[in-house]
Amino acid sequence: MSASEASKNHHWWPVGLQYYWTDNQGDVWWIEPDGKVHHKRSANRKVGYKIHGHTFLRDSPWKTNFEGEFDIDNEVPNLVKTLQSLKGIGARPSDLAYLLKLLLKRDRKLSDLCRFYDLDETVHRNLLLLIFSLLFRSPASRSRYENYPASLGLPPNEDVGKANMRQYYRMAKKLCQEGLLSNQYFVLIRSPFKKFICGDGYLDWLSGNVNLNRIDGRALVPLTPHLCIFFCTPRIMKRSPNFAAFNAAPWMVDWINDLTQIYSKDKLFFHGPPPKLTEAFREGKFFTLKKRSDALIEMLDEIAGIKPAANPIAFTAFS
Repeated sequence: MSASEASKNHHWWPVGLQYYWTDNQGDVWWIEPDGKVHHKRSANRKVGYKIHGHTFLRDSPWKTNFEGEFDIDNEVPNLVKTLQSLKGIGARPSDLAYLLKLLLKRDRKLSDLCRFYDLDETVHRNLLLLIFSLLFRSPASRSRYENYPASLGLPPNEDVGKANMRQYYRMAKKLCQEGLLSNQYFVLIRSPFKKFICGDGYLDWLSGNVNLNRIDGRALVPLTPHLCIFFCTPRIMKRSPNFAAFNAAPWMVDWINDLTQIYSKDKLFFHGPPPKLTEAFREGKFFTLKKRSDALIEMLDEIAGIKPAANPIAFTAFS
């Protein structure tokens, strides 16, 4: 029996990512909707997990443990190291002249601050798989899958949730490992000073669109206090580049953190001072934007060549 099969503590937030949120004393901190702040030793592996979270039909001959299918967690250190090496405009002394010239440009765009790259295929596939693994096993997705029986007038069911999680993740994993990589674009949002937060849910307009042939949608996923990744699937794009990186202004980090609070219910992880809680997070529910549109997302879309569409912003609860 493998270690992943023997363990009952199944992490929806990989221990490898928690490392980057650990303070100098070795603690990971989070805040709850009532404003209470908690912390635990990261080394004890008791953060961001659910007991038997990836085991279903436990009391039957068909007991299934799929914790080992999230083996992309082993690639987290390499992926983060690679992302840290992909800088935006302004990271090099030679960028100063360009930035001064940009100040005089009237029609500045966010893409003007980006440095563009063509991702190595292995990095591309692994990064996309990590994004999917975080989306599918998040408590937000789990809640949605467990409530599928409600459409038949039945109560939520944990095993139904786990079975759906496994099925959809397997489909996504196959596409990430073997599927075509065309029309996929990553934007790395870097914040050298102001820090991102991470919750138990993500802006996820991606995992619900997985089918046997195509990956389609968008997702915004904070990975570390200084790195956040945006993924989208433009209908039309050049083969190269497929990756952009830029340094975000503090107001943009605040905006992303507010979106994280909308999509989170019970926990917001932070590094440094605790975040100011929004009304959405204080409700203690998983919310989503009613319409899949947000001005910030449209700005990120434009980097990938997607034209904006004007829609009002609102959010609603799904559990």
